[in-house]
Amino acid sequence: MRQRVPSTFFGARIAAPRSNLGPRFLPRLRQQPVSTAPNLKAPSDASGAARKPKGLAGDLHKKFDVPLASLRAQAQLDHLNEEAQKNKVLNAAYADEQDAIIINTVEKSLPLPTLWLRDKCACPRCVDPDSGQKNFSTTDIADKREVDSVKLIESGDLHVVWRSDAPSGDALHESTFAASEVSGWVTGLRWETPLRLPVQRTLWNRATYGKILAEGRCRVTYEDWVNNEEAFWKAFGDLAETGLVFVTGVPEAETAVEGIAERVGEIQHTFYGRTWDVRSKPKAENVAYTSQFLGLHQDLMYHNPIPRLQFLHCLANSCAGGESLFSDGVRAAYEMREFSPQDFHVLETIRTGFHYDKGGHYYNSALPLISVGPSEKVSRIQYTHWAPPFQAPFPMPPNSGDLVSWKRAATEFQRNIEAPDNMVEVKLQPGECVIFDNHRLLHGRRQFAAGEGHRWLKGTYISGQVYEGKERQLQQRRGVVLPAVDQNLELLDSAEAAQAKEQALASGR
Repeated sequence: MRQRVPSTFFGARIAAPRSNLGPRFLPRLRQQPVSTAPNLKAPSDASGAARKPKGLAGDLHKKFDVPLASLRAQAQLDHLNEEAQKNKVLNAAYADEQDAIIINTVEKSLPLPTLWLRDKCACPRCVDPDSGQKNFSTTDIADKREVDSVKLIESGDLHVVWRSDAPSGDALHESTFAASEVSGWVTGLRWETPLRLPVQRTLWNRATYGKILAEGRCRVTYEDWVNNEEAFWKAFGDLAETGLVFVTGVPEAETAVEGIAERVGEIQHTFYGRTWDVRSKPKAENVAYTSQFLGLHQDLMYHNPIPRLQFLHCLANSCAGGESLFSDGVRAAYEMREFSPQDFHVLETIRTGFHYDKGGHYYNSALPLISVGPSEKVSRIQYTHWAPPFQAPFPMPPNSGDLVSWKRAATEFQRNIEAPDNMVEVKLQPGECVIFDNHRLLHGRRQFAAGEGHRWLKGTYISGQVYEGKERQLQQRRGVVLPAVDQNLELLDSAEAAQAKEQALASGR
């Protein structure tokens, strides 16, 4: 297990923005479909030789000569099914001396404390079915719980009957825990609210995103996004996977961006307001409100919470220049982990300061450039934090060694995200709205001639909690029931890392 002990220091003065960020992104619509199968690393035996897939994936490869690459998703399912059999609960019993209900699998026994289990009951008497709110307090439960019976029923559900149950007026009370929930406890999700496995991200560089667009993905009409349920969920799935989606045919109205965002959920209000305008003005409080070049960055790194989704609706864009720039920060982070592990370690452990101090508003934060987790056992890359215009000064005296190491590593990250092959460039047209994941994607803008036309974007945000709730609905619709436990997150991490490595090698790394 790696120990990550961040040391905090604040960011350095930024260098002048680069001017050679690559040509305009004009994807060539090649008729080469992009595989949506996870790029899992091939399993190997003790000698290091690649193992042939077992189960259904192996049968298909053997009988029908299906390419192994297209069977990786099934191989992942085979592995998870094997794990599920190991963790299947065989029986359950009450152990008075431990004040716990013991559940047994093929490989282990797990004690479930009775206080925790009784408090977890979500039956209609314990949790109001309309409001979803708890009808009793944990403090209402008796100090000594009395278990009348414990039974593992045929479906795998755990059924417990409590005697003299205080929250039930000292009457009998029955609690039933679904087999999927019980399985989650066995695999590690014992105390937390069961979360579904997040969507596997599709990491991309310019070529990969061009192929995705060629497939007809990551584009949706305003009418479909707002009014067509199936089309919305398809587009939202593309957003969850790639972090970048374009909505077309948006009405020429200042409020249109609110309707697009509210299709996901409640808008996040910040000190910029419920919505905000991106257009050039004198004495601007934000470099985005000028016509200057705006380097790749993420918004509101100093704010808590940092907005998750950003929406930018183009109302006018007749000026020369002003092309929008996008780059996948998580892809760059995975590539650094593979090819520059020392620099990666610096960026995941040393925190950078961000701040905003203008117009009576003051915000600050200290974050690592690369965030990994969600636990010490899982190093899946979650987010990046990159906002040079809002980087705070170094404290006095700075740690010279940390500063030099951070600058070297941050420079490598910047070179990666700004490489022409890794960046998408597109000039938004009136009636288009771009939606992107601000925790993952970096965005910027080329300089434009403010005196030769009009450029006006209307923007708004969605918070992380609102987004994650919608992603959970997406996973439910897709039938994903796997819990977000360490072993499943590790599989996602391996799949995403393999994508980044493959793209780096294909581009000549």
